[in-house]
Amino acid sequence: MSIPKLAGIDHCHLNVDDLAQAVKWYERVLGFSVVEALAFWNEDGKGPLTLEDANATTRLALFTAQGRSKGIAFLATGEQFIAWLEHFEHLNIKTVLADHGVTFSIYFKDNCGNSHEITSHDYTQIKTVYPQVLLGSHTAKKS
Repeated sequence: MSIPKLAGIDHCHLNVDDLAQAVKWYERVLGFSVVEALAFWNEDGKGPLTLEDANATTRLALFTAQGRSKGIAFLATGEQFIAWLEHFEHLNIKTVLADHGVTFSIYFKDNCGNSHEITSHDYTQIKTVYPQVLLGSHTAKKS
C-alpha cells in the first residue's frame, strides 16, 4: 500500500498564556490577522482562534492552555483525506474523525505520543462518504 499524499500544512497549534495578547503580538510582529470565517470556533474565548498571514498561506490555531502545543495540522484534499483514513486503518493506528461543520479532521498520535491532525476543507465530499459523523462530534475510527 502506498502512502497517501498531503497538500501541505494547514495550520500549527500553539498554546498561549493570553489569547488576546497573543493575537496582538502576531498582528504587530508578523502581520497575522484573525480568520473571521473560523472565529466561531473560539466560542468560549480559549480557542481555537485561527490567524493567517497577509498572503493567506500560513495559519496558526491559538489555544489558551499550558504545556506542550498540540502539533501540526497537515492539509489534504478530500480524496487524500479519505486515503489517509484507509492508510491509518491499514497500519492499525488509532484515529479520531471530527466534523467541524466547515472542515473535517483526522486526529492521531505519532510513536512518541505527539498529537497531530490531517484536515481537509473539502467538507461536502467527505461528508458524503462519512455521513454518520455528526457535526461537532469526534468519532473514534480505530480503537
